[in-house]
Amino acid sequence: MGENPREQQQQQQQPLLRSINNDHRSFVKFINKTVHSIVLYWIDYQGQAVSYGVLPPGDCLDIDTFVTHPWIFVDKETNDRYTVNQKDVFFPEPWFARYRGLRRSQLPQRCERTHVHITLPVYTLRELALRAIKRRLSNDRQAFQLEIPRSLQYELATMLPRNNDPNS
Repeated sequence: MGENPREQQQQQQQPLLRSINNDHRSFVKFINKTVHSIVLYWIDYQGQAVSYGVLPPGDCLDIDTFVTHPWIFVDKETNDRYTVNQKDVFFPEPWFARYRGLRRSQLPQRCERTHVHITLPVYTLRELALRAIKRRLSNDRQAFQLEIPRSLQYELATMLPRNNDPNS
């Protein structure tokens, strides 16, 4: 009927972004469509980012993964996040998704990899301005010393990437 308290506690301690299972395979080709080197990270079962190396500009890498395995892409130099379909996190589709509805005679001789285009995120002018200000802060608390509306101060202090202050 209900879960015991220990199971509930274990579920509450699990990170929100993590790999869940390995039931359905996915075959992808990560393609770096930027002029920057990008680090590929698979988020493991404990929610830890596991590096799959650096993908140079314009290069590609074939990866066999699973549907519930999230991936993120980070600029090697700036740690800025990149996107796939304007999303920060990529979840692969099952390999058979593209073949649904096809007759056996229409199926290819072998599975084709799904092309995953890693691109720069599209930011609004407001987001670009906030990011430029954030880079100039030596710590997040400095946002509250700026003569801007309180809501923007809070947004600057909490947005990623974090400017850590050893005294906070």
